[in-house]
Amino acid sequence: MSSTILPLHSRPSRFGYDFRRLKSIPSRIFLPCDAGVGSVRSFGITPKYDIKLEDVLQAKHLPPLGLKEFEEYLLYVEHSAENLYFWMWLSKYEGMCLC
Repeated sequence: MSSTILPLHSRPSRFGYDFRRLKSIPSRIFLPCDAGVGSVRSFGITPKYDIKLEDVLQAKHLPPLGLKEFEEYLLYVEHSAENLYFWMWLSKYEGMCLC
């Protein structure tokens, strides 16, 4: 059996290992750089959003932060969409009476 040697240009480039970089891994895990996310309380990422409930209820935001998604959250997770429906009815009623 003869061994075939691949041409030099078809081999991947060599990667030099530097084991001194392993020392910085714990600090990078526990003190990550600021990537536009909120405070890290766990290993999950919490995005920084300053969204008020009034803005969501007035449909000022697009999905996934809109009124429809909030309604679906209340329906399927909290099982309490009645309060939202009452607020929507009340705001329409107030709009009709203030004419």
